[in-house]
Amino acid sequence: SGAGSALREITLEELGHHKSEESVWVAINGLVYDLTEFLEEHPAGPESILDTAGVDGTEVFLSVHTLPLLEDDFEPIGRLAK
Repeated sequence: SGAGSALREITLEELGHHKSEESVWVAINGLVYDLTEFLEEHPAGPESILDTAGVDGTEVFLSVHTLPLLEDDFEPIGRLAK
C-alpha cells in the first residue's frame, strides 16, 4: 500500500478544472499536488507551473527537477485516476 493508498482518486477531468491562478493542480508521477500557494514562491516564476496546471506535468517537471525535491516539500492531495 504505502503513503499513496489513503489518497482520493482525481480524474483527468477534475484535474483539468484547476488550471487558473486561483487553483493550480498539477499531476506529477501519478500524484496530484495543489501548487496554488507556491506559485509566487517558485524561483523560476509562476508561468512554468501554470503551463502544467490541470494536466500531467511529469515530463516537464522531471526535465528540471527531481522527485525527492517534490516529495520532501509537498504533500499530494490525491492520486491520478488510471
